[in-house]
Amino acid sequence: EDAMYNMSPYSLSRSFRDKPCRAVIYGRASTEHEAQVKALQNQMQWYDDVARFHPQWNVINRYIDQGITGTQVYKRDAFMRMMEDAKQQKFDLIVTREVCRFARNTVDALVCVRQLAAIGIEVYFVNDNIWTLDGDGELRLTIMATMAQEESRKISERVKWGQQRKMEQGVVFGRSCLGYDVKDGKITVNADSAEIVKRIFTEYTVLLKGAESIADELNAEQIRTVNGGRWSGAFIRKVLRNVKYVGDLEQKKTCTPDFLTHKKRLNSSEHIYIRNHHEPIISRELWEQT
Repeated sequence: EDAMYNMSPYSLSRSFRDKPCRAVIYGRASTEHEAQVKALQNQMQWYDDVARFHPQWNVINRYIDQGITGTQVYKRDAFMRMMEDAKQQKFDLIVTREVCRFARNTVDALVCVRQLAAIGIEVYFVNDNIWTLDGDGELRLTIMATMAQEESRKISERVKWGQQRKMEQGVVFGRSCLGYDVKDGKITVNADSAEIVKRIFTEYTVLLKGAESIADELNAEQIRTVNGGRWSGAFIRKVLRNVKYVGDLEQKKTCTPDFLTHKKRLNSSEHIYIRNHHEPIISRELWEQT
């Protein structure tokens, strides 16, 4: 990517409209990893170089989304702000490096470009050399946006495959919870909150107290949850159903079937279950009784 930024911007574009215009720049990095942040900084420097070869541009603003997915435009604050400013005719031209920076969703790309074209605003994709108000602009954009969307699908599949392999090897995904700390894919007992877990199981199963009653007692003693909140019967029942406390690990209980919407749903199959994965807090006998 650094090599690409070292290319002469003049070699990428020789035919900008002759008339002066108000231009804005749109840039996006898909994650907040250090390498991507550096890439975003390189993007901005590259845009400066491009602008110097187009003195007719009056660059009046930059819209930057950092650590944001490209598959959904409504999740990108800077992008949505740019679209709102476009409706108010604050600029004439959007300059962005390539179609996948603008959108990885084909429908979103076309809808937004058509909205902009309807009010006379053009988008220039520098690397792809696409001017959206050209006669073949939309056709070329459709092809490139489809390719960008397909690349997102492939990335999503690779990530899912990699996560599943790690889960099968016992790597823990998720956050710390009552009784356990999770760090770098490993789960360890938190001695302090583990005592609360033991108390909940013992009072519910041995002393036959109800979930609401246990929650009320914990609240009365001003014992807080891991997140600092109050206990509830629903939370107690959630603890009682958590297989982690008997030392088992169950993962992939939810899935993301659509890489464009990123909406999760319960996974009715393909759960990854590992028995005796980590140090238990309660005995298996007590778990079975519960």
